Amino acid sequence: MDLEEMQKRMANESDASLEMKGRWTAVEKDPETGEVLSKEVSENVITEDGAMAIADILAGETVTDFAYIAIGDGPNEGDAEDVTQSALVNEVTRNQDSDPTTADDASGHKVTWTATFGPGDCVATEFGLLNSDTGGTLLSYNIPEIAKDAENAELTLNYELIVNEG
Repeated sequence: MDLEEMQKRMANESDASLEMKGRWTAVEKDPETGEVLSKEVSENVITEDGAMAIADILAGETVTDFAYIAIGDGPNEGDAEDVTQSALVNEVTRNQDSDPTTADDASGHKVTWTATFGPGDCVATEFGLLNSDTGGTLLSYNIPEIAKDAENAELTLNYELIVNEG
């Protein structure tokens, strides 16, 4: 089911609800050999602002596309469950994925964004998905268990947003 079909269905069902969850996958590779140095998959926080933006999309409102993944080197001591987070603590850079992929499977409707960083960016202790090349709405963020090295390695981040009817 695509988002347009979901919008129509939601308009017709007054008791309908949606469940949203997100998942980050971070893969570090040696830039010369391509060898995978580490891989971490983790659930994340969908922010209040991000949830409101998704609700606006489902209601047919115009919302700037989420297309930017940002990394930062802010303190890795933040509250990984803080839904009021509106920006990274210390953003270093962000890259655009202007062509996210969509798929439907048993877990729901998935949208996946991908961006690659480094070498030369930073040791990433936080990352997020936003809808602008500067500022913008933070849909989701993550504080990885172990900092990711986009300073000396290539760091690829995949973010999946999974939406299904609750």
